[in-house]
Amino acid sequence: MQKISVRALIPGRALDGPLFDRRGRLLLAEGNVLTLDMLSSLVVSGTSYAFLGQWNADAVENLLNEDPVRDYRRQAHAVMDALASEVEEELNAATCLDIQPTGKPMAASVDDSFQARRTEKRLREWNAIIHEGVSFVEHVIRGEIESERAGDAAVALVARLVDIFQKDRSLLNGIVGLRTISDYHYHHAFNSAVLAINIATAMDYGVGQVQEVGLSALFQDLGMAMVPEDLLNAPRVLDPVEFVDVQKHTVLGLYLLERIRGLPACARLAMYQHHERADGSGYTQRRERVWIHKFAQIASVADVYDALTSVRPWRSAYMPYLAMESVIKLANKGRFHADIVRGLLRYLSLFPIGSWVRLTNGEIGRVVHTNGQAYDRPTVAIIIDSNGQSRSHPATRNLAEEADIRVETFINDEGLPRDAVGF
Repeated sequence: MQKISVRALIPGRALDGPLFDRRGRLLLAEGNVLTLDMLSSLVVSGTSYAFLGQWNADAVENLLNEDPVRDYRRQAHAVMDALASEVEEELNAATCLDIQPTGKPMAASVDDSFQARRTEKRLREWNAIIHEGVSFVEHVIRGEIESERAGDAAVALVARLVDIFQKDRSLLNGIVGLRTISDYHYHHAFNSAVLAINIATAMDYGVGQVQEVGLSALFQDLGMAMVPEDLLNAPRVLDPVEFVDVQKHTVLGLYLLERIRGLPACARLAMYQHHERADGSGYTQRRERVWIHKFAQIASVADVYDALTSVRPWRSAYMPYLAMESVIKLANKGRFHADIVRGLLRYLSLFPIGSWVRLTNGEIGRVVHTNGQAYDRPTVAIIIDSNGQSRSHPATRNLAEEADIRVETFINDEGLPRDAVGF
């Protein structure tokens, strides 16, 4: 017999033997395919451990003396590894891991100009896409949208994001700075999709490929819906067992994504692998770079940058500059592919849109546009002049065109005005 932690069981798996409680009562027959309802019923009934295989009272007595923490971690990883191996074999056959750019690069159709004054129509579209996008993600994660419709709706949403990026990339990137603490996972998924679009475009992928990258990032945390909320919002560092529970969201996400039609195979594989790291230090399979799908590598950089700039129950949000610095350090350590981090820098720069900076001439302003490979020379809306006086009508400085002025330092935005040239 096997002692099985109920928390280690994964929906969608068929039992290869009968499942009993510690008193020998049959819980589920052999061959049953586990569902969320079945697992919820076991948890609600207070069942922590069950026993798989033909009943043997003596074996059960011995199994009850095993170390529950070690036992749980071993079982959870064994189940995740088994399912992951099946899925990876299937998905690797359907998509190339090191997918290269094909067709006309989307970057060629992106308007790189700084658009200081947006039309009311454009700003309404901006506000609408934030609300609709975050709401859509919330409904999908909560299971409140029909699976048949979710795929088509996701494709349409990402296509809209790509269209806005092509017309006015600074407008779309301004969205990333908007978030709330209570709806972290919904904003995080949406923001990660936006950031992944940035990276894929900078890496010269075609429009269709950029949309696939956006879809991959949009669904990367779908499995978090099945992780206990008290773990997701714990105001402390998780213990080893709790961390295993959170790691399971990549496998649980595969189960949920199977219900959503119309998504490319790479989206499932990228969602599953987005916590892997190029040096093999990630989870759940500890894959190294050559075995990680390129879109998963892009999604992972987007995921980490947005997570760092978000408030979490156990820490404050990083300022954008410090978050970018942290991502660069991870690339230097071999965790991320350097080309992907350079892709993030291409459109976000060292001082992402929304960052507050002090210039070497004493002026203070907000970054409203970035200038390609001039990573440290963004366009800044000057809010406070060199004498410390607030400007009623902000002026802009394109530091890429001013050799004598540069960013002296980033500054905390606490107490500073929020309005700055169209944002």
